[in-house]
Amino acid sequence: MVEKMKYISITGHISHMNHVVNRYLSRYDIQLESAPNLPGQLAPFTTLNPYTATMEKVDKFLPMVGSAPSIHFPIGSTAAVNLVEAAWAKLDKHGEELQLLEDRLQAVRAYINRLQPFEDFDAPLNLIESMTLIHHRFGRMPINHFRQYETFLQDDEKIILQVCKRNKEYVWVVYFTPREHGDAVDVVFSSLHFEGISLKNPVKANDDTVSERLDPKKLLQYWQGYQAALEMEREAIAQKNIEETIGSKERLSIACTKVKSLYESFDVKKHAALSKRKRIFTFIGWMAEKEAKSLEEEIAHDDLILFTRYGETNDAPPIRLKNPPIIRSFEFFTRLYGLPVYGEMDPTPLLAVTYTLLFGLMFGDVGHGLVLGMLGLYIHLVMKKPLGGILAIVGISAMVFGFLYGSIFGFEDLLPALWRRPMTDITGTLLFAVGVGVGLIVLSMCLHMYNAIRQGRIGDLLFGANGVAGVLFYSAVLWLAFRTLFWGQGFSPAIIGLIVIPLFFVALKHPIIHFLEKRPKDKDAGLGMFLFNTIIELFETLLTYATNTISFVRVGAFAISHAGMMHVVMQLSQGAAGSRNLLILILGNVLVMAIEGLLVGIQVLRLDFYEIFSRFYTGGGQDFASSRVKRL
Repeated sequence: MVEKMKYISITGHISHMNHVVNRYLSRYDIQLESAPNLPGQLAPFTTLNPYTATMEKVDKFLPMVGSAPSIHFPIGSTAAVNLVEAAWAKLDKHGEELQLLEDRLQAVRAYINRLQPFEDFDAPLNLIESMTLIHHRFGRMPINHFRQYETFLQDDEKIILQVCKRNKEYVWVVYFTPREHGDAVDVVFSSLHFEGISLKNPVKANDDTVSERLDPKKLLQYWQGYQAALEMEREAIAQKNIEETIGSKERLSIACTKVKSLYESFDVKKHAALSKRKRIFTFIGWMAEKEAKSLEEEIAHDDLILFTRYGETNDAPPIRLKNPPIIRSFEFFTRLYGLPVYGEMDPTPLLAVTYTLLFGLMFGDVGHGLVLGMLGLYIHLVMKKPLGGILAIVGISAMVFGFLYGSIFGFEDLLPALWRRPMTDITGTLLFAVGVGVGLIVLSMCLHMYNAIRQGRIGDLLFGANGVAGVLFYSAVLWLAFRTLFWGQGFSPAIIGLIVIPLFFVALKHPIIHFLEKRPKDKDAGLGMFLFNTIIELFETLLTYATNTISFVRVGAFAISHAGMMHVVMQLSQGAAGSRNLLILILGNVLVMAIEGLLVGIQVLRLDFYEIFSRFYTGGGQDFASSRVKRL
């Protein structure tokens, strides 16, 4: 769900700003907003952060010393800054060797980057350089200019060109031409925006002849090894300098973490607004309603803060989702579509239910579901990825429907089908899938009406394609289809009325809403243009109803295709005398799980986004970003 937000402000004397930052902004999640700059009334806090210079040193120390231990003796602010500055001063005296090594490393990295595109060129560079009658150049050119070369110069007998690498933007090549044509060919390639790349080594290595006897691939391997050796040497020197000049690596990491905390605490003050004489400060921002009440109660007993109040703003509140842990993983998909705007319902719970249900319907297999669930748990617990939680949940759903289908690793003779076997009841499976789709579409239309009520869009609620008129029209069409297919009954005046009248209101939604809201008429839109737009929109609406409903056929189709693919695997693994080839059986199951699992996951997400979300959900909300200060 979307948490209710409150727009709050905290005001106090400038001498108590640190008290507010340390006591409140380090304990409450508040998205601080930049205060308005009102000349003569309010001015932004512009004092420079005094920890900036020390923080630059901390950024260089942290990779060397690592993070501070979770349990340690505290260190004061002044002591932390002094320790970092003293360590830097000592390290700076011994840092000349380290700087020379760093410069060498940068040169090696640059050379490796130049070599990599020509890795597939298999001639030693010394052989190329020794050719006196042949002119050559290594380089790259834009892909569109390379196509011009292929059109006009590819058949030129004076030019031999080898493509070494290409991507969407550039092609890396080496070309050869007789020495007497070198200047002219260079001019031609220059007009094609050819950029020459020198492969001569600018770095002196341990073996100065290495570049004279290796092709680019082996040369690249050599210099990558040389780079690794330099990095190890740099780490060893840095560690030695730390041990000799700094002392305790753990103590320095604590000091660095403390300085980083001081820097961030001061940096948050940039959000404050100061009064005309810079005696009073004000922080404004958004926070959750429950936390805002707690903050207000706490500050009410704090004599150092003048007051806190709920303010007003025309800006839309940021969005902070709050869902149970089992649903929280699906917020990843919601964020892909876009967070809800404030006042709109959070679609994550519905997404969690529909995604889990549809995935199981399309991928029902006990064994495959078990594997997906275990893989998802590993990704969620070890790799800490949100997709892991989703995979674990849909894996359980696949197992449940596997029991309903009576399928385990493709075997359909080991378990009884508690519901149906898709391959033996194709018509029933497809009709059930459409029935599920119809139910979800109607549910999404009801959610659209719920959002319209919450947001006060009465016209859209009554006359929209997903409002009351749309539900009546869609229900009447479905009832007509049901009567015709199952009872053999045709049209009746009542059904025709339930189809035509709501459709009439859907088609005239815009002018009706304009009339009810007393909006001014659009003078530029004539009757002809109005009729044209109305017909196009009505056709699009009818087409959407049809395509959205038919799209859910894929739910049953994938359930059938999954069983069909496993049937093929079983046939391929069938050997003589009823035996099975275990290798083919395992590889077939792995292949089906990989292909079907990926396809089903994408198709279910598509159904949720385009057939369900598009009817009631707009998205476009801004994520809540806490300005909470981390304390050491």
